Amino acid sequence: MITIIADDFSGAAELAGIAAAHGFKAEVQTQFDPGTDAEVVAVDTDTRLKSEDEAARIVGEITRQIVAAKPTWIYKKTDSVLRGHIRAEIEAILAVTGQQDCCFVPANPSKGRIVVDGRYWVNGMPLNETVFAQDPDHPRRSAVVRELLGRSTVIHTPDVRTREDLGHTPGAGTLAAGAADFFTELIGGSPVMPVKAKTQASLLVCGSLAAWEMRRAEEMQQRGFVVKTIDEPVSPAIWQTTSRLMLAIGPRRDVSPEQLTAELMDAALPLIDVQPDLRIGLEGGATAMAFIRRMGWTRFEVVPEGFTGVGSLRPPGGPLFCVKPGSYPWPDECFACQD
Repeated sequence: MITIIADDFSGAAELAGIAAAHGFKAEVQTQFDPGTDAEVVAVDTDTRLKSEDEAARIVGEITRQIVAAKPTWIYKKTDSVLRGHIRAEIEAILAVTGQQDCCFVPANPSKGRIVVDGRYWVNGMPLNETVFAQDPDHPRRSAVVRELLGRSTVIHTPDVRTREDLGHTPGAGTLAAGAADFFTELIGGSPVMPVKAKTQASLLVCGSLAAWEMRRAEEMQQRGFVVKTIDEPVSPAIWQTTSRLMLAIGPRRDVSPEQLTAELMDAALPLIDVQPDLRIGLEGGATAMAFIRRMGWTRFEVVPEGFTGVGSLRPPGGPLFCVKPGSYPWPDECFACQD
């Protein structure tokens, strides 16, 4: 069993989706359970918004559970623009596994995110000049990876300009960590034919401020979605006039991110109960975690639909839903599966 440790749900789903697309039976869990026949298990520790000490404690405990199950190898999934408590969580894993160091590759060159001379660039712009500089929880006000990580003698971050630079294969004594492109290079396997699940309607739930700043609303309107924010009353009757709906927090910043997410869930859940055969899109790890907590789910089978950067999941007896980080656009084909 290959095990992924991610600090948010969208990251766990993203990498589990990559594994499924490469022919592995994959599962996402919010509580580690080794009693599974999955070949790849992605565990969401839900620690990105915790304090640094609490994040390290939780990750250390989950790593002990994983090591006891004797995984083939462990991958530490991090946010590609270094949000969260990356250094503390990596060091917590190393303390349990006994590995000497970590090869940390946050770059995602397939999405224009590269590291050059130790500085992080997003589509040709220094990280601190992008929308991530205004992140409400982890503002990225430097492009220097060493400054974002904090001082560490055991975490090594190579420059990565292209996918050809991702050919670092860590030895057994080195923890592999980073974003999706590095994991894709390491996982191997053989691509499988995607299984596209057909649905009758789509609800996109967007709790990501980064996505809103990147004009996700306009993007989805061009794809035929009706866009509503939580400031507007939305009743289940809206399904009588559209089969594509985006519900978002909008530009509001007058309350905490946690309160905005709670209001978003209050608005979204009544829309789900009345619409059968629904594809649910969840944008942002906090959004996804809030949703699955409301639903009471802890384990998810990965459906290999083959969408880049998106995990398609189904809990036992539950509906199909898709999860992705808020900082990337939805792939065109994701909602083309709707009849």
